[in-house]
Amino acid sequence: MYVNPSLDIYKTYEQTGETTPKQYADFGSVEFMQLLMAQLQNQNPLEPMNDSEMMNQISSLNSLDELRAIKMMLSESAVSSQASYGASLIGKSVKVGLDNGTIIEGVVSGTTVESGRMYLQIGDQLAPLGNVLSIYQE
Repeated sequence: MYVNPSLDIYKTYEQTGETTPKQYADFGSVEFMQLLMAQLQNQNPLEPMNDSEMMNQISSLNSLDELRAIKMMLSESAVSSQASYGASLIGKSVKVGLDNGTIIEGVVSGTTVESGRMYLQIGDQLAPLGNVLSIYQE
């Protein structure tokens, strides 16, 4: 029995209302198991899947899950590190380049996160933490 992968993709679009294909990074354990089950159900009975091949696929899935977990931990660590660094700048004078090209100077009075990006509160303006040019001790 032949399985047309483009037909399955079409069903996914039709059900979710999406107009673009699902990203590879979104491919998870559930989708992998569905794919594996479809592969097992539709395999040629005269040439069944090799046990070692199936184990390789399962261990690849396990490795992918572990890499995702490591990526998430590293991302959380980076956010924590940025928050600590931003907090260490409170009360210090800084020079920061804004995204529009202007440079502002002033004392950092606080930090905030907007849209996943850390900002320093300088007076009434928010400046990206990653754009700090220089730091001065008051």
